[in-house]
Amino acid sequence: MKLNSIFNKRALPVLALSLMFCSCEDFLTRDHPTGVTDDDFWGTTNEISAALGTCQYWPQGTHHYTSPYLSWVHMEGMTDNMYWSGNFKGEIVNIGNGSLTTTTGGFNNDVWTQYYIWIRRCNRLLDHIDQAYFTDEAERERMRAEALTYRAWYHMQLLLYYGLNEGIPIADRVLDGEDIYQARTPAQECLNWLNGEFDHLLSITDDAVFPFLWDRDRRGRMCKAYVLTLKMDLNLQFHQYDIARDCAKQLIDSGEFELYYSESTDDDPGKNYRDMFRYVGQDNRERIMYRNSGCSEIWFRHAPQNLSGQGAASVLKSLVDEYETIDGVPLADLPADERTNYEHSPLYKPRDPRLYATIVVPGDNTSFQDYSYNPFGEGVVEYPGAIGYSRTGYWAKKFLDEQDRPNGSGGSLYFPLYRYAEVLLDYVECLVESGDWQNPDVETYINLIRNRAGMPNMDKTVYNTQEKVRELYRRERRVELAFEGKRYWDIRRWDIGNEVMTGPVLGAWNPNTNAYVQVETRNCTFPKYDQWPIPLTEQTANPYITQGAGW
Repeated sequence: MKLNSIFNKRALPVLALSLMFCSCEDFLTRDHPTGVTDDDFWGTTNEISAALGTCQYWPQGTHHYTSPYLSWVHMEGMTDNMYWSGNFKGEIVNIGNGSLTTTTGGFNNDVWTQYYIWIRRCNRLLDHIDQAYFTDEAERERMRAEALTYRAWYHMQLLLYYGLNEGIPIADRVLDGEDIYQARTPAQECLNWLNGEFDHLLSITDDAVFPFLWDRDRRGRMCKAYVLTLKMDLNLQFHQYDIARDCAKQLIDSGEFELYYSESTDDDPGKNYRDMFRYVGQDNRERIMYRNSGCSEIWFRHAPQNLSGQGAASVLKSLVDEYETIDGVPLADLPADERTNYEHSPLYKPRDPRLYATIVVPGDNTSFQDYSYNPFGEGVVEYPGAIGYSRTGYWAKKFLDEQDRPNGSGGSLYFPLYRYAEVLLDYVECLVESGDWQNPDVETYINLIRNRAGMPNMDKTVYNTQEKVRELYRRERRVELAFEGKRYWDIRRWDIGNEVMTGPVLGAWNPNTNAYVQVETRNCTFPKYDQWPIPLTEQTANPYITQGAGW
């Protein structure tokens, strides 16, 4: 199909690059597979429902085979939590070490293209939904609300990836002709527009259209709880603490969500946290928004080659060192010799149980059946740098379940996009950063999360200033949400990128060389890397779009 055929009334062009990438897709030019014009489609409830299905997308946790190929777990490779050692998706490494260019290609281009395609689909549906026949008007309004929510979600993601400082083009209607060439809307205006969209959805009073939360069989539908979660997250990123706090508080006060506690009877103090990311605990009330089978293939991607995997998720020393002692003392507060012992051997003495539920460290012989990890032993095959094994001497265990071991390239484990613990942490951050750090809720919610994981209460004799409480909740957030795709945004929101994303990237202590494993030196500088570059082909085609600062 020629490019100019997309510009007719049957399509919704948004941006020039998006058009080129989607020109071969029948849905974008002919909404009905055998139809010729819009008169042949948009006539029935079923057709609107089918169109809505093409608007719906939630990100995957791990690598997959559907555009835009972005995986939230693997985003950790663009942070100080992980080094991505897979032989694919090299743009993860490029973003992490600061070597990305406008011509690199990969998901940093695909996200722009694909998300605007989905926005176009939402606008197409919204433009035609009133002409369809519905026997139940509540169903019409329900589908309208869902399309509006997805449209806001895609704009939100584009704003965070490409326009955190400079904004993005907003496509809030069907665009045609020269209208496809859009300039950036300033970031603050984008935020205001998105908040307006969210507020409209939250103002819907008919529970048959847009309830707080759908019942179990319909949990995949958009609802007010999801909108509150998205609004909370977006406004937190933009330091709008009052708005984010109010959203978090509504989620907390709803009573619909709770921290997960395992029914396992073993004596592992970290079993609550451990089991939440396994099949035994995935169906729980802590998850708010999640992707079904979002962790498919995670065993294959993360496990080492001698466990039938690729060993692509190499964990960094920076993260391992964040886990406190079992008594709640940060390694940085220990005497120098004692700290060195922990850093050289993470199993030296008991640590925060979340460490062992999240990361496989040297000497681990309990994580998996008939498996012991000894990357520095004589004649071992899994030494750091060996193909199919961790590059650092640590590897990611979270989300790996023995049930997936026989078929590592399969699996149906859910991936949590947002869960209740994050809501509590967001709420705490809003209180602390708005100056209300002595609010009793700060201590209450931090302790709830720590106690669930087998850790003691926060020590108020130590955490007795705003700066010390900030230090605690930031460490707690990093540990609790490790490998869930959150660290990338925390680095940008806290403006610590130039501190944590430059310099040597270290792994485990190698007793054979008396040195820490080093995998690379990073030079990921900010504010340049606050945003991804606009795809070069988009910039070339659209005379009104400007490239991000530094690119």
